[in-house]
Amino acid sequence: MATERDITLSQADYLRILIHGTTAFELLRTGLELELFERLETDGGLDVPGVATALGVPEQPARVLLLGLAGLRLIELREGRYVNTELVRAKLLRAAPRYLGALIDVQDRVINAAMGELSEAVRKGTNVGLRHIDGPGSTLYERLGAHPELQHVFYANMGDASRKSIGQFLDAYDLSDARRVLDLGGGDGSNSIALATRYPGLEATVFDQGSVVELAAQRLSDPDLRRRIRFHAGDLFTGELPGGHDIILVFHIFEIWSLERNVELLRRCRAALAEGGRCLVYNFVSDDAGTGPLSAGFLSAYFLTLASGEGMAYSAADMERAVLAAGFTRAERHDGFGFSHALVVGHR
Repeated sequence: MATERDITLSQADYLRILIHGTTAFELLRTGLELELFERLETDGGLDVPGVATALGVPEQPARVLLLGLAGLRLIELREGRYVNTELVRAKLLRAAPRYLGALIDVQDRVINAAMGELSEAVRKGTNVGLRHIDGPGSTLYERLGAHPELQHVFYANMGDASRKSIGQFLDAYDLSDARRVLDLGGGDGSNSIALATRYPGLEATVFDQGSVVELAAQRLSDPDLRRRIRFHAGDLFTGELPGGHDIILVFHIFEIWSLERNVELLRRCRAALAEGGRCLVYNFVSDDAGTGPLSAGFLSAYFLTLASGEGMAYSAADMERAVLAAGFTRAERHDGFGFSHALVVGHR
């Protein structure tokens, strides 16, 4: 049933967005780059000459940009002035709590060029789109180490996604009995910071590549958090996982790898856990039937074409099976999270 939050399109317009998707993205990105949405919000709407003056551009290209964004239902015309829609106010203004700027940046700077290789990636079953980012390594994560600016853009988006999804996890799953948490592939430390903030007695170790944990350590300024959060550089599959932890977080990692490699990683987690410990697998997921949601389809194409060449947004059922195959005695599944997430807990 349609609600005021739905955008209804004809089949013809739906196909137009599919065919002209690159143009749609560039209209959105240009609106952000020129700070059009902020200008409209600050001024309570602007006409074409007002937009041209505010952006410092000629009126003709201003008309082109406004026409495209209005066609995409991002802005609308009211009494001769263009104004932002509620969608823009919620997610495309920089002050909005769910601002998507970091996602748009990584899509623009890192992902889009590689996605033209999807058909070859499907044929060959590997991440051929990685050729667009030079450097050592066979995954995006390794190659970003040779590109500090792109690495910053990438982990800014990962941190933003983590901060948006960790809140619902903390509200739904109790970790008050945890003492020491190992945050595998912890990126910029967002998950560990959120956990240590929620639970003042908890200590956390962020485990990731050397160049990544350096970025994470630089973010940490609070003296108490600096005392309770440690950083450990290493490789997920070849480095020794630090022991003595009663919780291991596998957050936004499962989707990177094949199911076989995930079982291998989870076996390593089980071996590193204290007796009675838990391994928490929390990820974007598809439905069990493999028919959606749309975000899972987009993410899966990205993992195949660029990130690793072997991952996808798996279902929670896939996660359950992998946890049990790794030797955990019990798999506890939690559905119903927003942002297309699910949690599976493996009990040692």
